[in-house]
Amino acid sequence: MTVSSESNALADAEQHPQDGVQGIFQQAGCAAAQPAFAVVDSDGGVKILSTDQDVLEQHPADALGYSSVIPGLPAELHLPDGARFIPEDVSYRWPGLKPEAHIPGWLETHWIAVFASVVILPFFIWMMIFKVIPAGASIGVALLPDSVAEESGEQTLAILDRFYMEPSDVSEAQQAQIRQQWHQALDALNIPRDNYRLNFRRWNMGANAMALPNGDVILTDDIVELMADRPEQLTAVMLHEIGHVEHQHSMKMMAQATATSMLFALVFGDIEGAGEMVIGASASLLQSAFSRDMEREADAFAYTQLHKLGQSPTDFADAMSSLMHSHGASESDSKDDSSLSNYLSSHPAIHERIEAARNWKPAQ
Repeated sequence: MTVSSESNALADAEQHPQDGVQGIFQQAGCAAAQPAFAVVDSDGGVKILSTDQDVLEQHPADALGYSSVIPGLPAELHLPDGARFIPEDVSYRWPGLKPEAHIPGWLETHWIAVFASVVILPFFIWMMIFKVIPAGASIGVALLPDSVAEESGEQTLAILDRFYMEPSDVSEAQQAQIRQQWHQALDALNIPRDNYRLNFRRWNMGANAMALPNGDVILTDDIVELMADRPEQLTAVMLHEIGHVEHQHSMKMMAQATATSMLFALVFGDIEGAGEMVIGASASLLQSAFSRDMEREADAFAYTQLHKLGQSPTDFADAMSSLMHSHGASESDSKDDSSLSNYLSSHPAIHERIEAARNWKPAQ
């Protein structure tokens, strides 16, 4: 039975319920349809009647659903069992329609608004990612309890140990010597020893160092070997990593990554994985580089602390140069960071960081 024949049958029906809406009733799960009437009561509930006045279905207002309002198309009534009623009058609007159902139709007749949204949406996303989310992350992270950073650091270290790193081959004597150097620097700077733990690991990505949110600082065997005869450079690198922890960069990065993922999920309509984004946020530490501002902030922290120790920020510049050479690059070609490790390839470019360290002067 085609819709046109059904419409003709409906038009020929002799009995029309008072205040009834003419249309087609389609049962759930099948293509069968029949002429029918929908009667809307004062509370918004609907009773579906056949042309013989038999009650086909009856539902309260809060059990009903509606299709979006699009000019030239009927606004369908969706019943809770999957059936639907299609009004014959394409201009008919159900009393229970919510305002948002009219948005598609409004947009279709207001092309300027559609054009504006195409321009505004990218700007909105840019503002959220580069302005609002970073600012919100800085405020929110400061309010988190210490247990969050502790748990995130432990989770990240567990992932590193399971998939990426191996127990260190650095001798116990050398580890003890570096820890003594580490503790002397912390004590001289009045940084509590309990806030930081120095870890040694072996991995296949070359000379590297990293800090986790809970204060765990990791030195790879290669960086220990590289700077074995240059302890002042290793101190500079370790102070840089402490700078990341002091400024809560890892926590801010995880907060930004989670918030950005949820933003895209909300904008594009997929929020089912929102919980997984939050639970697995610390894994983003393994894949994301710190931002330009975060690196500069950690660098500045290292410069200041080196100055307090009686060392020069050029020790940090020399450490960066040593790391570049260890990864097969030189200062002359460091503008292209694609050949460097994650530790070196973050922005600003390494040559800029080296120049900044060499030109740094203490505030007057």
